[in-house]
Amino acid sequence: MADVQILRPSAGGVPSNYTLPDAAELRLKAVYAEFTDNGAGSNWLPTVTILSDSGDVIARADDQDVLVTAGDDANVTWFPRVRRKKTTKIGPRCVLLGSGNGTDTITITLDKPVPANGVLQVVLMQATIGNAFDTASAPNAASDSKGVAGWAIPHPGMNEPLVGPIRENLTASGPATTSQALSCTRLCTTADLVAGDTITVTYTTASPLLFHTCGLVIWQRAFFEPIKQFGSNTYANGDDHSTVGASLTRLSWDDDYGPGTDNPDRDALVITAMGAYPAVSGFSPFVGSKIGEIASGSVSVAAACYDALVGLSFDPGGTWPSAALQLVGNYQTVYPRTFS
Repeated sequence: MADVQILRPSAGGVPSNYTLPDAAELRLKAVYAEFTDNGAGSNWLPTVTILSDSGDVIARADDQDVLVTAGDDANVTWFPRVRRKKTTKIGPRCVLLGSGNGTDTITITLDKPVPANGVLQVVLMQATIGNAFDTASAPNAASDSKGVAGWAIPHPGMNEPLVGPIRENLTASGPATTSQALSCTRLCTTADLVAGDTITVTYTTASPLLFHTCGLVIWQRAFFEPIKQFGSNTYANGDDHSTVGASLTRLSWDDDYGPGTDNPDRDALVITAMGAYPAVSGFSPFVGSKIGEIASGSVSVAAACYDALVGLSFDPGGTWPSAALQLVGNYQTVYPRTFS
């Protein structure tokens, strides 16, 4: 038998009832109702309730996310086995947790807690000011005040979502200097570090009295997994001036290496480490958003966060408002968390 619509056109107060005739058999496929301002003093929830012939409730249909504001009208349809898809706001992709300056030891105090499971990146800039031959200088350990295991520093054959080291050894003027930008990293869980906790990175250097560092602690909503580019993990894809490019206010991978240099093999979350010697503030990224910057010491570093689409080329660089003597920059593509 073809479906027959049961129509109740008359208006009335709520609740409105419909009694099924004794001779009728009901297979409910949909219910539609038009609600006009019912004088409710508070928000209300449109609901369909089905009673048996004994008066007992055998079904009730509503959606807790479809709340109608007091005094408003509503046209509502109920369907069996259909519910409104819920969306979850998961917050930002990257959050700055703290920053600081140091020497061959840098300790950064967090001013907010780790917000959720993800990846901690300590984005760093170093410079040996007055010794351009200190080219073996590099982080040799990273730790935090809670003693959480798993910190990774740059090393041969690395497979962690680190920003690979990029070094510059020449200056157009001033003292002979070697500088480097990079990151140290580990997997993190919600509030495994909180405000007041610290992260410490130590360096090996031939000239500790000439050594200057600065850093940013950045949380990423990501898995502890780098994303490949052109079939392989990319760590040595940095850019530096004045050796590679002449500009000391602009780092551009497109300018220096040609368009299409940076292209993730799948959707990626990108984080950058952009360093300058001497310190220059006001970095502006070409793509994404600047997450943090520190330019209060002898060197500066800025970081940006960017959602990169699989197969779409991007330029991870940016510009500074005034010239430095050295610029160094690199980036990492990380597997983002979508729902958590």
